[in-house]
Amino acid sequence: MKPVFIIAAPRSGTTWLVQALNAHPDVFATELRGFGEYVDLVRDGGARKERLRITLDEYVDALLNPHQWTQLGQSRAVVRDDILRELYITLRRHALQRSGKQVFVDKLTPYLETAERAVESIARLFPDARAIVLTRDGRDVAVSGVMHWLNRTLVGQELSDGQRTRRAFFLDNATECPERFFTDTEIEDWASHWRQPIDAMKTRGGGLEALDVRYENMSRDAAGELTRICEFLGVDASSRVVQLCVEASTFEVMSGGRRRGEDAPGQHVRKGVVGDWRRFFTVTDASVFDRVAGRCLIECGYEPDRDWTARAPARLCSWGQTP
Repeated sequence: MKPVFIIAAPRSGTTWLVQALNAHPDVFATELRGFGEYVDLVRDGGARKERLRITLDEYVDALLNPHQWTQLGQSRAVVRDDILRELYITLRRHALQRSGKQVFVDKLTPYLETAERAVESIARLFPDARAIVLTRDGRDVAVSGVMHWLNRTLVGQELSDGQRTRRAFFLDNATECPERFFTDTEIEDWASHWRQPIDAMKTRGGGLEALDVRYENMSRDAAGELTRICEFLGVDASSRVVQLCVEASTFEVMSGGRRRGEDAPGQHVRKGVVGDWRRFFTVTDASVFDRVAGRCLIECGYEPDRDWTARAPARLCSWGQTP
C-alpha cells in the first residue's frame, strides 16, 4: 500500500480533513510528525509542565548517538534512514491492523524552516508516496496561527508589551485594543510557514503523485472535494459514504457546538470562515506579508497582483467590522 500524506501549512484545514477522512470506513488518518528534524518545548496556558514537540527523525538521530550503529550499515545516514523507514512502516501497520482499515493517511504540517527537509525525506524514503496538497489563503493562515498561539508560548520566549495587550484583549476581555494584531516577526514567520510547504513540493516533491485541494473549495463544497479525495485514495466515493464524512466533520461537530463564524480565540477550532484576514491586516502587515510570500500568493491565485497591499487599512479595523 502506497504511503499517503496530507501536506500543508499549519492552520490550513488539515484537522478538518483528518476528521472527515476518519469517518470513512476504509481510511485511518492521523498525524505522526515524522519528518523535519525538529524539537522544541511549548508552554500551554494553564498547563503544569512544558510539552515536548519532536519529529520522529529527530528522535532517531538522538537514538543513534549511544547506539552501536557502526555494525549495521555503510554509514550513519544509511542506518538512520533504515531505522526511520522501518519505524514509520511499523506505526502505519499497527494502526491499520488495530483499526481494521485499509488506507493510512498521515497529516504533515512542517514546522518553520523544515518543509524542504520533510518533503525531501518523504520523497527519498517513500518515492511511491502520494500527497494531498491542501492550500489555504496564507493571510487567513497567519490570522489563525497567531490566534491559536494566544495562550501558549515557546519555552524561553518573552512576550512584548503589544503581545500582552493582545492576549488581554482577546482572552480576558480587556478594553485596551492593540494598535496592530501582528508583530513584524509574526507576519514574517507565518508568511514563511505558509509559503515553505508550497515551495518544497515544487522543488523536492515533484516525483510524488499529488492531488491539489483548496480549503476555500472545501468550505463551499465539502462533499465535492471529499469525493475527489476518496477517488484519489482509491476508496469508496459513493454519496452515502461521503455524506458520512461530511456530517462527522462539520464546524459545529468539531467546535463542540459553536456555529461557523462564532469566534473562540485560542481554541484549535476557532472560526472556520474564509477571508477573515481582512479584519486583521493593516497596510504594514500587508507589506510585510507581500515581501515574504507575495509571489506565492499570486501564483496560487489568491490575488491577481500586488495591488492588494495598498487596499489594506492604515490601522486595525473595529472588531466585528470589515474594511
